[in-house]
Amino acid sequence: MGHNTLISSERLLFGGKRMNKMLTIVIAGIVLVAGVGAALYFLMQDSDDSEKVFYTTISPPQMRIALEGGEVDGYIAWEPYCSDSIVDGTGHALVWSGEIRNDHPCCVLLVSDDFLGSENGPELTARFLRAHIEATDWMNDALSDKQSDNYSSLLDMAVNFTGRDRAVVASAFDHIRFDYSISEDFYDALAWFTESFIDIGVIDEGAMEYDNATEFVHSYVNETPLSEALDVLPTEETVGIVRLGFLTGDMHQMAQYVARNTTVFGAASLFEKYGVQIQQALGAPYSNGPTEMDNFAQGNIDIGYLGAPPAILKHINNPNVQGQIIAQANTEGSALIVREGIESLDDLRGKLIAIPGTGTIQYLLLQVLIRDAGMELKAA
Repeated sequence: MGHNTLISSERLLFGGKRMNKMLTIVIAGIVLVAGVGAALYFLMQDSDDSEKVFYTTISPPQMRIALEGGEVDGYIAWEPYCSDSIVDGTGHALVWSGEIRNDHPCCVLLVSDDFLGSENGPELTARFLRAHIEATDWMNDALSDKQSDNYSSLLDMAVNFTGRDRAVVASAFDHIRFDYSISEDFYDALAWFTESFIDIGVIDEGAMEYDNATEFVHSYVNETPLSEALDVLPTEETVGIVRLGFLTGDMHQMAQYVARNTTVFGAASLFEKYGVQIQQALGAPYSNGPTEMDNFAQGNIDIGYLGAPPAILKHINNPNVQGQIIAQANTEGSALIVREGIESLDDLRGKLIAIPGTGTIQYLLLQVLIRDAGMELKAA
């Protein structure tokens, strides 16, 4: 009886050999279905990701290190952080910004409405711009003769400003065009930036309070200070203080660094020559243009150098940012730098690209580039 009871219990528990076979088949079926389901899920995920390029935010001075360490597959930045990787072989330029929008303006000069509306604001703004003009002309002259003492001095200044070596800054200068003028092409490019922000959904077209982008940019740019700057004469007196905003090691903004130099132009800097005492704005230098615009909103900056797109974006989206674009600083000078093995835009599918920050010109240009290639740029 005990033996039969054991057998019966075993059959009840396990169903005998026939039950074991049936159970094995059922389990195998479940595993197979689950496996196929998982495979299909991951295939669908891979398929979705194959149409996407991902981005993450990294400070430009750290981008080469991130690329070298395999943290990212590429990055888009301003000079000298493009040449930083090109010169040492860490990466190569897949696309230069001028290939996305030829001769596009990059950095501009912005003056706060409060400063321009102050008692000495108009005069100080014109005097500041006079120094900016002379610094820009001096740089272009130096760059036209790479055997000159001025070119050597310019390289020294760029090394000091950026913390990069002479080979890197020399390479960077080859990709930047310095210009202070305001032309119809300048207005057209600013309108294109604005329309591109609208297209990618970053700007609400209704928030502009203008009929179109062209009308908006013509209201945002003030040509009067630049025109008045041409008539400014040197003075031995200090007319006033300007709190200056600028970005970390951004060679697009070399004019302000050159204009502050006290050796090349004699005992006085170009700013001092025209009666302007420079005070570095609170928090400067800034990591990117949107951060600088936030400091404009907080009343920390009188005049600043920053990218045109963040100046546009923040001006429209943040009513506390009140200012006017008064000059250009440069055109072009940014690039998409990628690791070895990435040779085309198609190779970017599923890859991770570092940007200086959303709202920057680099972010906008990357959005346009990826969109026009039939892909989508998404946060990682």
